[in-house]
Amino acid sequence: MSESEHRLHAIGGEEDVGALRRSVARMAAGQRGLGVGVAELVATELGTNLVRHAHPGGHVLVRRAGDGIELISVDRGPGMTAADLAPPPTRLPPPPGPLSRPSRGRGLKAGLSVVRRNSAEFDWYSTRNGTVVYARLGAKSPPLEGGWCFGGVNVPLGGEGESGDAWAVVPGRRLAALAVDGLGHGPAAAAASRAAITMFEDGPVDDPGRFIQRAHQAMRATRGAVLGLCLIDPDNGVLTYGAVGNITGRVLSATRSAHLLDRPGTLGTHLPVPRTHLQHCPWEPSSTLILVSDGIRSGWNLEGHPRLLQHHPTIVAAVVHRDHGRPSDDATVLVVRKRGGMP
Repeated sequence: MSESEHRLHAIGGEEDVGALRRSVARMAAGQRGLGVGVAELVATELGTNLVRHAHPGGHVLVRRAGDGIELISVDRGPGMTAADLAPPPTRLPPPPGPLSRPSRGRGLKAGLSVVRRNSAEFDWYSTRNGTVVYARLGAKSPPLEGGWCFGGVNVPLGGEGESGDAWAVVPGRRLAALAVDGLGHGPAAAAASRAAITMFEDGPVDDPGRFIQRAHQAMRATRGAVLGLCLIDPDNGVLTYGAVGNITGRVLSATRSAHLLDRPGTLGTHLPVPRTHLQHCPWEPSSTLILVSDGIRSGWNLEGHPRLLQHHPTIVAAVVHRDHGRPSDDATVLVVRKRGGMP
């Protein structure tokens, strides 16, 4: 299962909310499982909340997801509480008179309760560092084989256009996860990533070392890429990782943290394929995998984000991207865990 890149809509004023609404309406018009009106409503509420309650604004990430749309609202403060999601008490409007004024909207509490009611999937996370709201519109995703849960953020350089990064996951009793970064940016980099993703999804992937050799051949007609591949075997409690180039990651659990290291080299170029060194680390029921491209600064961490890993993987990915993304590069964060296996 591969996912398209997000488009980043910066929100600083009411005119940005209108641009977001129009963009989401165009996207929703081609999605069978979603009404345009619902998509416009959710986009407007998310954008308006950023204008009124986040300083100085924020951004909304949008992409097609199955037959629906995924929206992620991101800001840097001042945070909110669970009470902010409850609908406000019903009040009778004041009688009309010479001093009455038209309503300027219902504010944060009504706005996010509207988003939640119209979402097939909804989650949020907030600290004093900011808030992330995740809403998936359309049909709810069916449960995945093996009980897996995953999500990611893929933001192209400049916030729009084709991303040279890509990611994909093949769930099952064992799960395979791939993150690819095509060399450079734009359509040519995206073509390199797609070549690896296509071969990955044609599977099966049961040997990371052999897959990397095949990916090298599949990308020979492109400008090349770097990639990181994880194979998770929960029955035997082990994750196997193979990488060529600067795709890195971490496996976080209730008891330990393991770094997944990159290896020098590139794939798909005229150079011989680098020798693959596989890394093995424990996989526990509470483990979470986070893979990142080099659009995320090295040394990233989850400090200052209590209980973040208890939230939807897309929320985790958006927080890492917000706090550690490089504005000068395509940036991808992929997060995978077992449903119900949160630390």
